[in-house]
Amino acid sequence: MVPSKECVGRRRMRWGVAVLLSVGLVGCAPWQVVGVEAGPEPLDVFVDGQRIVELPGDGLRLRSDRSHVLHFEKPGYRSEQVILESLVGEEGPLLRPASVSVQLRPVEIRSPQIDVELQPISGGVTP
Repeated sequence: MVPSKECVGRRRMRWGVAVLLSVGLVGCAPWQVVGVEAGPEPLDVFVDGQRIVELPGDGLRLRSDRSHVLHFEKPGYRSEQVILESLVGEEGPLLRPASVSVQLRPVEIRSPQIDVELQPISGGVTP
């Protein structure tokens, strides 16, 4: 049985309304600016696995309706991660902590040490 033109038209209208609603909902996603201070520079910053080319001076603009992972790394330094957790507040979702400060620490490089103890030879050996 072939659907009538009227039925096909209604189906298309429903799909159109569904698409508009979903686009509208995504466009209204809550956002929050999270202040970030990190050093020593230059270092690489990743948000949810995506590398940030340059850290904005006023902070990162992130969706507040979901949690995020910030990852900081620099060769010769210990990497560090910070989890921004999405918490529901009275005025909607908020990311906590609202600001992040990270100072990477250098990796200690120690060369292996050998303890040597010299003892005199007894018994009068001559060459």
